[in-house]
Amino acid sequence: MKKILSLGVCFVFIFQVARAQEETLISDLSFTGAFGGPILEFSQINGQLTADVGGGGALILNNFFLGGYGMGTSFPEYTYENKTYDILFKHGGLWMGYVQKPYKLLHFYSSLKIGWGKSKLLLEKEAPYSDRIISLLPEIGVELNVTKFMHISFTGGYRVVSGVNKLPGLTNEDFSSPIGNITFRFGGFASIDDF
Repeated sequence: MKKILSLGVCFVFIFQVARAQEETLISDLSFTGAFGGPILEFSQINGQLTADVGGGGALILNNFFLGGYGMGTSFPEYTYENKTYDILFKHGGLWMGYVQKPYKLLHFYSSLKIGWGKSKLLLEKEAPYSDRIISLLPEIGVELNVTKFMHISFTGGYRVVSGVNKLPGLTNEDFSSPIGNITFRFGGFASIDDF
């Protein structure tokens, strides 16, 4: 009799555990795709219009995405002590964003890039001056669904740079600038209903 009662209690306990659902802070987040692609950024460095090129990729979780990015340029020039240097500016890091109603042809798009990197003054491929930097790039704009696997976003924002203190005559403000981005995203953009 004790064995039957023990088995009954165990059965009820196992049944209750099997029925229980795990509670989480973010419970309705589902993996819905992934993407990668090039990024073209227009900004100013030391008062000169420049184009940074790079790329990134991320996992899509419902209307949010989370991944990484990398950007760089060596276009701007800077004259110091009668020598003309190329300014090398590169950074990369965490990329997160939100896309509202991604199934619409044209829809709201926003993202935030939090990165770190280096800025150098180059003279004939030598870098006598170098500095580590931190960057923060919030952006907002619209995205166009070109095909089911290709989306293009057009955004504007502001790049905040911190940590520039070893480049003679240059400051954080010389690297902080309004930005305009064109981002190409290639990948799988399924809706939650597709799963």
